[in-house]
Amino acid sequence: MKGYLCWLLFLVAVASSCTTTKDVPKYEFGDNVYKFKQRGVPYKKVYVNVKKDTVEILPLNKQGEKISVTPGKDEFFYRQTFDVDVLIAPFKFRPSSAGFPRQLNYSFNGNIFIGYRIDKFRVHLKSTPRGTKSVVSHRGISVGGFGGLGSAFISPWTTNYQTTDEYDGLVLTRGLAIMGAVNSLTVGFGVGWDYLTDRDKNIWIYQNKSWFGVTLSLNIN
Repeated sequence: MKGYLCWLLFLVAVASSCTTTKDVPKYEFGDNVYKFKQRGVPYKKVYVNVKKDTVEILPLNKQGEKISVTPGKDEFFYRQTFDVDVLIAPFKFRPSSAGFPRQLNYSFNGNIFIGYRIDKFRVHLKSTPRGTKSVVSHRGISVGGFGGLGSAFISPWTTNYQTTDEYDGLVLTRGLAIMGAVNSLTVGFGVGWDYLTDRDKNIWIYQNKSWFGVTLSLNIN
């Protein structure tokens, strides 16, 4: 468990260093191209310039087009992007296999997730004793695939007693995941398949069998 916590800290450090190469993380509302609307009107493509106390909205669709903004109404923005994340599955649920009971495992794993992402932002004007304040909330969703490396505990019980050794074997992982984001937190659900790479790959009862688990990710693009 100690090694697993160290791996989590390592991923946080890597992602933190990567985010310094861009101005604004995806979960933050910043200068960019968005689709914009207020309730009752369709989305329009705009460029947003976020200042300290105001949001400047500039049209992109037609030359000379003006964007009508109704004061006091919530403003909604969304953008679609190609997503690259560092992804881990803290726990893997493995269904029963070869008569061995279903298992909930935790072990080292690290993956790269590539997919399609939608981020939505809502700018809500809130009245305070000091005046009107803009409150920005964020929601996001990502869908895609992942692949990477991990470890799996190999023992007589997980090989139908065809080996007497107990060790952590190296596995190649692939899978699919759907993840939701609330501000900086991104959590999801994944299904994956592990491929043991060593001599016991043909007797490991979980070889290329489906597992299910919660996923955590850190954006790096």
